[in-house]
Amino acid sequence: MIYFDNAATSRMKPECVFDAYMYYLKNIGTSPGRGSYKLAIEASRMLYQARKTIAKYFGVREPSNVVFTKNSTEAINLFLRGYLKKGDHVLISPLEHNAVLRPLHALKEKGIISYTVLPEDVFYKETKQIDQFILPNTRLGVFTLASNLTGQLVFSSKVALELKKRGIDVFVDASQGGGKGFLHMQKDAIDYLAFTGHKDLMGLPGVGGLCSLRELKIEPLIQGGTGIRGDSYLNPEIFPEAYESGTLNMPAIWALKVAVDYVSENQHWINKTEAELMEYLIKALVRIPEIEIYRVEKERVSTICFNVNDIKSSEVVERLSKKDICVRGGIHCAILAHETLGTVKTGAIRVSLNSFNTKKEIKLFINALEEIIADVSNIL
Repeated sequence: MIYFDNAATSRMKPECVFDAYMYYLKNIGTSPGRGSYKLAIEASRMLYQARKTIAKYFGVREPSNVVFTKNSTEAINLFLRGYLKKGDHVLISPLEHNAVLRPLHALKEKGIISYTVLPEDVFYKETKQIDQFILPNTRLGVFTLASNLTGQLVFSSKVALELKKRGIDVFVDASQGGGKGFLHMQKDAIDYLAFTGHKDLMGLPGVGGLCSLRELKIEPLIQGGTGIRGDSYLNPEIFPEAYESGTLNMPAIWALKVAVDYVSENQHWINKTEAELMEYLIKALVRIPEIEIYRVEKERVSTICFNVNDIKSSEVVERLSKKDICVRGGIHCAILAHETLGTVKTGAIRVSLNSFNTKKEIKLFINALEEIIADVSNIL
């Protein structure tokens, strides 16, 4: 099987990640903050170590400023629903994932907030244009780090700093590209950040989180057991435990800690390998006249999308699947991005690589794609 859907979930991961997961299950097997015996204390220590690793990787000042959730979608909902107040205005990019668009649009439908979709030029050419979109009640800018559809880098530190000069906070959805190390140097431009573990951070499904440069003071998304102040009727106002009600997915959190250590130690090799693979793939796709690639000129993570003339994206994906090649077609949970590209009706074929893929796999994929195009052309 050739797996090219790493933007959804990275299937190939370092063995140390699986080892860490099994270690926690077999040797700890309990929850932090739920007891004063040795294993519970060790679980709490490991939770702190995981927070410390994530904080260091994303440039967060304090480990306690890392809140663990089950994925970035939960982290985004936690933040937006807790942070935004009635009358607030939000700026977003035209390439946001539904994880950002839907909670914002739901708040808009309820008459709580309004939002404006910025044109792409603001992020790439005309940064100063942003003034015309800022309203007196603009409180937040919410931007994806990289598009899950096209792979292009979207977040701009120039745009972020322009907003911060005007007293507007900046939130980044780092679901795509969070594992590339781009954000180490961006910490002065970002106030809040959501991440997920199972994509390019190479962790397992079931863990993500919210990072904050300062202590959060927002309404929790969920009320319940926090392991501390059990005598209170409401969640304690203690950061980060107030936002982590219920039992944490500690085996996945510990595996994520090990995964982030691996990514940090191998960052140069990972980025170099993926850049070389993506360049090889793009050169091969460009040579096929029936293919239209979207945003090919943009700086990107290891994701790209395209369409084949006269063939539905779903049909191409289905035919590739029969050849044991896994890519994704359709709308990709990003309707706003498809509206921007003009591909709502057709969808798009997405190929997303990671450092465990090879040029041989890409060559086999290209050969299969050319065979499919030839087969359909003969039928037509």
